[in-house]
Amino acid sequence: MPIRVLQLSDTHLTAAHSGNARTGPDHLLRSALEAHRRTGVHADVTVVSGDLADDGSAAACRRLAVALTPLRTPVLAVPGNHDVPDTVAESFPSDMLETQGWRILGIDTSRPGDIHGTIDTSVETKRLDALDERPTVLVLHHPPLSPSAIPAFQLVGSGELVAALRERPYVKALLTGHLHDPFELRTDTGVQILGCPSTLIGFRHTGDDTVIGEGHIVGVRQVTLHDDGSVSSTVVAS
Repeated sequence: MPIRVLQLSDTHLTAAHSGNARTGPDHLLRSALEAHRRTGVHADVTVVSGDLADDGSAAACRRLAVALTPLRTPVLAVPGNHDVPDTVAESFPSDMLETQGWRILGIDTSRPGDIHGTIDTSVETKRLDALDERPTVLVLHHPPLSPSAIPAFQLVGSGELVAALRERPYVKALLTGHLHDPFELRTDTGVQILGCPSTLIGFRHTGDDTVIGEGHIVGVRQVTLHDDGSVSSTVVAS
C-alpha cells in the first residue's frame, strides 16, 4: 500500500504570532495546509525540511507542532540555517520514521553562522550502513544538487554524498528545502532530489540569478512512496 508523505518547508514562523495578516507566515502556513486538505489526499507521514523558525525560537517550533497536530501523522523535522537544532528537536524529536517497508531518515546540514549547508558523509553513511537496506528517503534542508550556483544555496560535501548514494541504491529520494523552489533533479544513478516550495514566499533560481516572489509557487509537496520502491510527487500551490 503506498505511503503518502506531506512535505512542508521554510515556514519561517517567528516567536511573535503574525496573526491573520495575509502576508504573515502563520496565515500562509494555514493556507498551505488548507490547499493540501482540499486535494483530498490523507498523509501518512509529515516531514518539514528546515527553516521552521525564522528567528530560531522555541515558540515558533511549538506553534508549528500545534498547527500540524490536526494532520494526525508522525512528524519528522530537520533544522535549517535559521533554526537551532536542539530547539527543533524539543518539538520534533524523531529523526527516523519507519513505516510499511520504507524508512525516512533526517539529516542535519545546518551549521551555526552559515547560510550554506555542510554534510559529513562519513557520519551519515555510518548511520545508513548500521540499518537494513529497505527503501529509504533522506530529508535534509540543503540539497546536494539544485538549480542555483550561488554559494549560499550550496551544500559543502555534496560530491561525497552523491558518490556514497551510488553505492546505496536503496536510497530512492532526497526531500530538501532552503531554495524555496519546487525543483526536481536526479543524480547520475537516478536518485530523485526534490525541492519543496516554501509556505511563505517563492523563489526561482537559475544559475547565479534568483528571483523572489513575483508569483512563484508557495505551498507543499505531496510525495508517494510506492510498494515497488519508486517515488512520485506533486506540488500543491497555496
